[in-house]
Amino acid sequence: MRFSKWQAISLALAAMAMAPLAWAEPLVGPAVGNADTLVAEGNRLYNARQYSKASALLLKATRANPASLPAYLSLARSYMAQKQTRSACLAYRAFLKSAPDTADRGRAQSELELCELKLKSRKAAPDPTEKFVATKSKLYEALEKNQLLGPGSAGEALKSLVHGGYLGADLGEMATKVNAAATASAEELYKRVLAHEKVSSDQLRKGKQLYQLALDTGAAPPNFSARSAFLEGLASLHAGDLKKAEAQFTEASLADPTATEPKFYRAMSVYRGGDKQGALRTLETDLPDDPRTAVLRATMALSNSSEAGATELERLLFATRFPAGR
Repeated sequence: MRFSKWQAISLALAAMAMAPLAWAEPLVGPAVGNADTLVAEGNRLYNARQYSKASALLLKATRANPASLPAYLSLARSYMAQKQTRSACLAYRAFLKSAPDTADRGRAQSELELCELKLKSRKAAPDPTEKFVATKSKLYEALEKNQLLGPGSAGEALKSLVHGGYLGADLGEMATKVNAAATASAEELYKRVLAHEKVSSDQLRKGKQLYQLALDTGAAPPNFSARSAFLEGLASLHAGDLKKAEAQFTEASLADPTATEPKFYRAMSVYRGGDKQGALRTLETDLPDDPRTAVLRATMALSNSSEAGATELERLLFATRFPAGR
């Protein structure tokens, strides 16, 4: 069986859509993993004395759900077993800051005191607490300015905290705020595009980065993969990279088959590439009832012959129902 060029592109992108998405590693939230599962496996590895593997999973659990107190206590004990005293003390403090008055809290307090005694008796890594406080302040300042991407942004500050080893339940609150701001900014940009406002290529490409930041910090925005691909397609269209734009609009259509604009702009990419008949076939297949399909059909008919054009124009003007004027 031979496939047309459009069918081949659609099949290839459908296969990509079925594969796991190759997003950057998420920072905080459910995209990191299931906290309970990570804690259970981390504890199993700890009991098997595989402390390095245990701490890696337990640290991940604190990112998946920063409110998961058992993750901090298990992480602290795993670090202690590896003689990573500074990291252990930070984890104990994170646990004690939010833990209720239970037997676990009492034991953790005793273990923290022992941990701090060991810190005093040996040369340990510098205390990053002051640096964390400064970075958190920068994060909130950037959020107030809605500066979410790039140097000095809230996204970069959150990444610095995560990669710097910050531990605490308030990491979840910070991530939630970044997620909400990134989602709102990405959706606002998407709505501006749908309203046919003039948006630069740089702004369009930032749309994908904003959707990515939202995904990396919490709940996924609605139809983020489709909308991200659509904005990228428009940026490619503006840059004159028509093949790339066509593929991205196809990807957006596959991710959200109910969206109209990716289908229209895919046809526009084909049209601008010089294949006007191919563009019309695409519109007649994907958007048969869209008024823009009828306009292109009439335009194509006029360019072919005046008689065919007149027939098509008459059908467009008198067979199509437009709102009555006053």
